[in-house]
Amino acid sequence: MEKYSHWRDSGTGIQPFLPLKPPKSNSALDGILFFLNTFIIGPPLAIIRLSLIFIVFIMYLIQNIIIKLIPIDSIKWLLGKILFTLETRMVLFYMGFNWINSQKVTLTRGRKHAKKEITKVSHGDVIVCNCQSYVDVIYFLFKYNPIFIKIFENGKVKPISFLEAIKINGSYPELKEEEGASSLKDIIKEAKEKKSGPVVVFPEGTTTNGKGLLKFLPVFKDFTSKDELVLHVYSIKYQFSGYNISYTVGSKFGHLYNLCTKLHHSMSVKYLSAEESQFNDIAAQADLPNSIVEGQLGAHISKLIGQVLRIRKTGLGAKDKQEFLDYFNEINKKGYKNTKKTK
Repeated sequence: MEKYSHWRDSGTGIQPFLPLKPPKSNSALDGILFFLNTFIIGPPLAIIRLSLIFIVFIMYLIQNIIIKLIPIDSIKWLLGKILFTLETRMVLFYMGFNWINSQKVTLTRGRKHAKKEITKVSHGDVIVCNCQSYVDVIYFLFKYNPIFIKIFENGKVKPISFLEAIKINGSYPELKEEEGASSLKDIIKEAKEKKSGPVVVFPEGTTTNGKGLLKFLPVFKDFTSKDELVLHVYSIKYQFSGYNISYTVGSKFGHLYNLCTKLHHSMSVKYLSAEESQFNDIAAQADLPNSIVEGQLGAHISKLIGQVLRIRKTGLGAKDKQEFLDYFNEINKKGYKNTKKTK
């Protein structure tokens, strides 16, 4: 869209913040199906699903209060893992994710993984992933009951709850350091000592439409190949067929409602083994773009995610998303004026 052309990456031509739209169709059948889904089948389906999600949400709140009363962190994590795994899978099912295709992949030619091989994720391990939607947060709670973090513009981080992670996901990025912020290394060390789960990092600091990667916030800038870091590189991709699952702008509840009106959504999760993701001396010496800002480890991870997803890195970042949301909110309140916006 021309009015958002300022946020088209000059190097790749990608607009990572715009909601995706389905191609126009002149087919009568498509028109009938759209009408049925939008006005006949979709609304009652969404009401039923949202009601079920609300029931699970209340169960989660009650259980979370009880779990917080437990004094031992490792038992807190274990009980949460048992309870939340079932509940979050139910929520994903109610949202239309009947089946999630999770696949271990390799970037090394000629190398194959056994189909049943599972990469073990332990306390204090770091899971890094691209971010398109609050669905990503629900998925990782379902898989690992991890520690979620908020990343600030200086690379410091702050542990946040699952509900806080849902709240900030796709919302206006608050990048100024807050009280209680520390380094990612400190969070990892504490997670290992207390056995409180792996740490999930969304280094872009905000959501995209999945067409390109953003510049990473400098959360990995202090890491070297000498650090004892167990890294798991994940990538999530949603098949776009009629409704945009990625969440970049607008009402989160409205987005969830529309998500629940569709019968089925496709979610593909690919991940590398910890061995293949390893940040070794060879990776540390590679000449990678953005390594000065993101750190050599951040640039290394960005390269891996881009290769797995087969998407390109843009020159845009979380600060650009702030400007985009400012402009988006402004023109939707006042109407579009053909004026140039400068950084």
